[in-house]
Amino acid sequence: AENYEMVGRYVQTACTIFVLCEIPMTFFWGEYIGKVILWMGFEESVADLAHTYVLISMVAGIIGGLHQAFMDFLEVVEHETFPNILYCVSAVVETIFVALFALYPQVSMAVFGLEPSLFVFGLIFLINTIIFLFIGIIIPYYKGWCTGYFGLYLPDMSVVKLLFNTAMPLAVGGILSYAEWEILIVFAAALGPAEVATWGLLGSIWNVFESTTSSIGSAAEVRCAYQFGQGRPALAKLSAYKSMFISVLISIWCTAVFLSVSGDIPGWLTKDETIQKMLVPLFPLIALGQVTMTMGMVAWALIGAQGRYRLATSIATGCSLLITTPVAALMTIVWRINLQGLTFAVVIGYTVTAMCMSTVLLMTDWERRAKKITDKMAAEEDSGTDDESEEQKCVWDVHEDGVRPKYVDCFACNYVV
Repeated sequence: AENYEMVGRYVQTACTIFVLCEIPMTFFWGEYIGKVILWMGFEESVADLAHTYVLISMVAGIIGGLHQAFMDFLEVVEHETFPNILYCVSAVVETIFVALFALYPQVSMAVFGLEPSLFVFGLIFLINTIIFLFIGIIIPYYKGWCTGYFGLYLPDMSVVKLLFNTAMPLAVGGILSYAEWEILIVFAAALGPAEVATWGLLGSIWNVFESTTSSIGSAAEVRCAYQFGQGRPALAKLSAYKSMFISVLISIWCTAVFLSVSGDIPGWLTKDETIQKMLVPLFPLIALGQVTMTMGMVAWALIGAQGRYRLATSIATGCSLLITTPVAALMTIVWRINLQGLTFAVVIGYTVTAMCMSTVLLMTDWERRAKKITDKMAAEEDSGTDDESEEQKCVWDVHEDGVRPKYVDCFACNYVV
């Protein structure tokens, strides 16, 4: 619809809401992270380390969230190459500095005056995030990619309402889809501190798979939604099915690579032999779960591209609460099975989710969904036109006495009379 100003309003409003929501969470975790660590069975020294790290980590998370929002904006307006390059450069730079400070303590002492620790690594994350945030904003503005999108806009409650209505299902779905592994650490805590540490390390491997899944899902979602917005249901359907096929191929390839190096991964992650022995039998289950997770989450993104985020979130929520969580509780708390039982619960949950999501996707009436989306877009454009006419009319109504000041700035059309 080429409504550039509205795109800018959405980005600015989303960033504002994100910061306002993150601030209380920062104080919450700063206050209670130590108690949570102690509850999981770790020593007080570990709780102290977590307390010193969490605040700087939360600040870096807020800045990183703003950076991600701006990069997502660039991807939507078809400048996706720049964010991808910037993400890669940022990750490489961050990895190099973390390795440098970890392997050479004298560098950490020279720069920060501190021994290598979680706090020092948190500082590296924070500094890296701030630098690349500025780079990610300055270069697009210099190239003119942001022209017409951003300005000093007044708060628009219709934008806020629409953002909340869209973001809440996405937030719940995102937690259940990508943070479920972290949530299940509560059940790992019932098995012991060693199991918690092992589950955390296994989560780092799972995050690599999640990155692949989220990237495929995001790309598929954008292309499918674009075809729907253009009123081309056949191309939207073709894009969705191709995305599912490509996601399966990539997941199988990633699984093959993972299994080929699975014998070396425990040694890369830890020197503790007990944790290494716990990790090895979990890898085959993780490989199976990777394939099902990819299928389910790409289907979730494609259902969302149809404007049915609530349906996708309801399916993910139902599978998590009715399948994954009960099976995990049964395996760990009731039967006291090791982490293989907990991993099995995750795999079963993702398998059922993938089946349900794929079924919904295959049963979609693409022509009907496209008509609904185009009708909604047309209604929003008509509403925006009416609002602009009303705001301009108000400017002229102020001067019914015929006395016109030298300058009157109309906010709706940016026209000075």
